[in-house]
Amino acid sequence: MDMLTRERGGRLVYQVHDRISVPEDVPVLGVEKGDEGIIRELVLHNDTVTAFVEVSYSTGRTRGWILMEIMPEEKVSSYTPVN
Repeated sequence: MDMLTRERGGRLVYQVHDRISVPEDVPVLGVEKGDEGIIRELVLHNDTVTAFVEVSYSTGRTRGWILMEIMPEEKVSSYTPVN
């Protein structure tokens, strides 16, 4: 079963396997602001929701992983290239 994240009022915000836009450039991965990745895991800690986002090449091969805070604001926390 996919993990869901809901904001106040119960509206679905993000779901594992949804596509999400990267909020800033990550030059090491060749990712530009607005490029999309796939949410592979969501973690809730206190009032912060963090997403593990897989970024792939157009061929489908994984380019790298981005750890991204998505609530309360969207920002890149860290990244890992795949060799």
